[in-house]
Amino acid sequence: MFRKLIKLLSQKAAITVISFLLQIAVIVFSVLYAASYFVWIWIVFEFFSFLICLYIVSRDINPSYKLSWCMLILLAPAFGGLVYLFIGRQHTPRRVRKRLSRASDMSQVILNMRNAEYLADNRALNPTGTTCADLVLNAAAYPVYGNTATEYFSLGDDFFPALVRDIKAAEKFVFMEYFIIEPGEVWSEIEAALIERAQAGVDVRVLYDDVGSMFTITGKVLRRLKRGGVKVRPFNKITLSFDMRLNNRSHRKISVIDGKIAYTGGNNIADEYANKKKRFGHWKDTHMRFCGEAVFGFTTMFITFWGLSSGEKISYRDYMSIGASAEAHGYVQPVSSGPGREDNIIESAFINMISTAKRYVYITTPYVILDNEIQTALVNAALAGVDVRLIIPQIPDKKIVYKTTKSFIPVLVKAGVKVYAYTPGFIHAKMMIVDDERAFIGTCNMDYRSFYLHYECGALLYNTDTIPDMKADFVATQDVSREITHAEAEKVTLLTRFVRSILRLLAPMM
Repeated sequence: MFRKLIKLLSQKAAITVISFLLQIAVIVFSVLYAASYFVWIWIVFEFFSFLICLYIVSRDINPSYKLSWCMLILLAPAFGGLVYLFIGRQHTPRRVRKRLSRASDMSQVILNMRNAEYLADNRALNPTGTTCADLVLNAAAYPVYGNTATEYFSLGDDFFPALVRDIKAAEKFVFMEYFIIEPGEVWSEIEAALIERAQAGVDVRVLYDDVGSMFTITGKVLRRLKRGGVKVRPFNKITLSFDMRLNNRSHRKISVIDGKIAYTGGNNIADEYANKKKRFGHWKDTHMRFCGEAVFGFTTMFITFWGLSSGEKISYRDYMSIGASAEAHGYVQPVSSGPGREDNIIESAFINMISTAKRYVYITTPYVILDNEIQTALVNAALAGVDVRLIIPQIPDKKIVYKTTKSFIPVLVKAGVKVYAYTPGFIHAKMMIVDDERAFIGTCNMDYRSFYLHYECGALLYNTDTIPDMKADFVATQDVSREITHAEAEKVTLLTRFVRSILRLLAPMM
């Protein structure tokens, strides 16, 4: 109970509400009991708020993020700065940065060794010939892999049975990392398979985010896993400390089996993702299975975060020789991003893919909370005659975030971007398909949180066999979606425009 109370008090909403209640209390106290000093008290608050704003402005972060926080802090000088220190800083503690850096350096050495056949010259480093692959390789050192078969799942309903089947066939190890793990029908099957394999001597490890699974994964589940021989750890465990790092969550979804098979995509582990429980209508999410050389990229991602969370030193080399080649067309580039890096590499890849598109850009995302860079790329592509289409949910899971999403729609539609609402329910898929040649599938939403605050992962695909499958599914999803016209996007009341303006201002905090 105490741990759940700590977690509850650690939530963004709780901290924000408590801080503003304290703000009101300070004002009331000053007016009632220190009226003669109220002006001076307020000047002191404003002065310290001004200093915090100077600190924010001096940082090398997104300008929209700076503006939003400076406005909030100056409007609520008593505790606006406190809210920023707790939930606003795009900051990773030095010890975590050092551990991430060491792990990243070692994993990159191993990745390059594993990818040695591509290291003969610079052209061989990027056999795809695309600027996006070069960008990701040069900025973040993620190699490109061939000999990797891909299989696309258009629904969680199909993904989970495949995952359970592969877990049951595991012989050496099973690694799983998920933002949300929630007991239910889906988890029961996965849990049973994990425990059975662990008791058979397979190395089974599960990593879950401590905030994402805060109210879902229970002590009973954790004890059952540990008794069954499964190693389980929380990522970025929440404690009551001044630097709570609430924003720095692992939003990644990774499964690796025996170094031969890997999965990534939008699905967390919960019944609604398989439409076994209805929350927001039909739940549409996508995932991908990889078999072959690119699997090792996901293996290193997991090992890095397991070591960061547990302090355990795992030899990457122990898992190097397990990977297998598969006959397949195209190339796969596994990629991960997060606040421990300065490159915002997934957002950079998105911008590159959009900006270099010649015929079309198709995107699915549950949230559209855009910074200026992504918005400019989308608008410019549409104005240049590229067919830009975007599918968002019809039924939202978070109403305030959805209202913020709708505030970005008018400028996109005006420029010629076609925006569709998925009428059967909620679309949680995070995909981009460009010109039948390039694609992304993974965990990254089109919002500030995914681009700047969360740890995310995914795969960039170049001319793989599954890109046509992704495109066909996008078109089928569009067929059951409703296009949002320019007239509809602009037809809002004055009050709605005012509320949207406020939400746009606060968008980077969501």
